[in-house]
Amino acid sequence: MKKSLIALAVASAFVAPAAMAEVTLSGAINVGITYLKSGAGSAGGTSQSSTSLANNYSHIDIESVDDIGGGNKVIMHYQMQANPGSLGDTPTNRNSFIGLTGTWGSFRAGTNENVYERFMYESDPLDGAAGLGGNIQMLGHSGFQGHSWFGVGNTAGDQFWRRTDNTLMYYSPDMSGFTFEIEQTLSAHKTIATPTVPSTNPTITSLGVQFKPAEAPFFANAAYEKHKDTCNSLCGGVPGVIVGGDTSPKSDAWQIGGGYTIADLTLYARYEGITYKGTRIGGEDKVEVTHWWVAGKYNVPTGYFGAEFGLAPKLKANGSSVDGTGAKMYSVGYFHNLSKQSQLQFMATHISNDKNVDYGIGAGAGTVDNLGANYTGVTVGLKHTF
Repeated sequence: MKKSLIALAVASAFVAPAAMAEVTLSGAINVGITYLKSGAGSAGGTSQSSTSLANNYSHIDIESVDDIGGGNKVIMHYQMQANPGSLGDTPTNRNSFIGLTGTWGSFRAGTNENVYERFMYESDPLDGAAGLGGNIQMLGHSGFQGHSWFGVGNTAGDQFWRRTDNTLMYYSPDMSGFTFEIEQTLSAHKTIATPTVPSTNPTITSLGVQFKPAEAPFFANAAYEKHKDTCNSLCGGVPGVIVGGDTSPKSDAWQIGGGYTIADLTLYARYEGITYKGTRIGGEDKVEVTHWWVAGKYNVPTGYFGAEFGLAPKLKANGSSVDGTGAKMYSVGYFHNLSKQSQLQFMATHISNDKNVDYGIGAGAGTVDNLGANYTGVTVGLKHTF
């Protein structure tokens, strides 16, 4: 529920125009008491368990829309990440932009979770942005970087659910259920060459198309994302797979998925393929990762139940399958509606990794990353939307 801000006190200190665009405040505070257990792994690491408060997808949003005539509007959205469970943290920028919208679509400039990531959430009944139980614990990355998360605009990492800065975005109008989106980053993170290090120009392109008719019981979408000069695991090496030290990193990923609703039950499915490339002396390395994902959501009078299963088959390195690189993930949850704005959340997840891979849990604190480790997480949370 959005509520108008009382701007009179602020506006009275300035020369106010005859009419001011309405400003709205919205968001959600979502905190969970979380238990995490990390296994020792295949290399003789340390097993650890911990409890923490996971801030999940807590955020505060400020928005304003200004009608400039001719069916066009100026739109402004500023989103701040909120961490109510962490002492000393301050709100940081998340999905923020300014732009124009009209019957022709919407153009925006700022920071954003690109369409590739957001389409994953379309098939995720366990509040994927919360971290624990959501499908981005497996989808969108190689499984070699554990539970690592990173800041806006970071130009390193295997992940395809990154939030980018310096981004231009176009959203098409709805054409009888068909829409498409394009996001392109600018060259703000370009580096200059040195005698020992070549120049880089990290850029990310994200494309997506969706067919989601308003009254239909189904939807389908597909997305593609390309990373150039974003240093992935080939740069540092992949244990048992790639020695490392590769330069000129590039990678791309594509996914296709959808959902179908029958009465109170909705079933989801998604497939993803990711390719990482890097140049080394004497040739080029290529690692290919695939993911299968199925999920279900069942509505009950008090809320809904959700369950998901993810599978990462053995990856391929330079065309050959590599043993010990598969993983499985199981997640279940129940979301109990206390009111239209407040919800209790119960989620549990388990990830089983083969000896040379490390898919981890992103929510909470205290996870120890170990190749071949198994991870278990349980959270009981309260979410309030305003």
